[in-house]
Amino acid sequence: MSNIRQNTMNPDFAISPLVGQPEQWGADVLEKHTHARHQLIFSSRGVIHIKTHVGEWVLPPSRALWIDAGTEHYVETKKPASLFVLYISPAFFSMDKPEHCCVVEVSNLVRELIMACAKMGWTYDENSHSHRLAEVLVGSLSGLQLASLELIKPKDPRAIHLIKLLEHDPGSRRSLHDLAREAGASGRTIERLFAQETNLPFGAWRQRHRMLFALERLAYGQSVMNVALESGYESASSFIAAFKAMFGTTPSKYFS
Repeated sequence: MSNIRQNTMNPDFAISPLVGQPEQWGADVLEKHTHARHQLIFSSRGVIHIKTHVGEWVLPPSRALWIDAGTEHYVETKKPASLFVLYISPAFFSMDKPEHCCVVEVSNLVRELIMACAKMGWTYDENSHSHRLAEVLVGSLSGLQLASLELIKPKDPRAIHLIKLLEHDPGSRRSLHDLAREAGASGRTIERLFAQETNLPFGAWRQRHRMLFALERLAYGQSVMNVALESGYESASSFIAAFKAMFGTTPSKYFS
């Protein structure tokens, strides 16, 4: 584990309601763990992978990830990343959202507030500038828009086997029938399993998996053309159209 923290204290035991720290990560894994506080993680550089018992989330640069207090999670970075991590007392603020873990779009103001709060000391009183800064930040969080960067995983062994096939080759053009047969199920069974266990039709789940794979590659600076081909598209234009349909904007604007 080579991630570098400025503070080695346990944030769960901090006196102040909101504390944080900047962190520099290499290619690292933080095994399953929990916190008594909510976490808000902002990536200024690099891509973060977070796994819980429900599924996986991808955190690209300039977005933030919220993790509810008490949620067991696993964190991985495959390449160097710069993070700003906040720990928020549930008594101070809790985000009203449908899931225990979510990625949110971050405005310029919220980005600056997160970075400033991550650099504050861990002990301050209610009348301090730091406390007022923390209040402004949490007051800005409720209105943030959710980003569709989660991938809920099915539990059935046949569906899991099929997912491993797609993880090995995200751009695969193999048919559902072909994939299902290798996984030991019929295409109809796979469709039913994904609909029941992920709330997405298999085709929509596969498309999201493909786009999250592409998002990571783009974040690391690969060209749109190369990412399009790796993701199973025949041209950059068809890939850009699919990317825009999922994320509401083009790859260049997404990372601007």
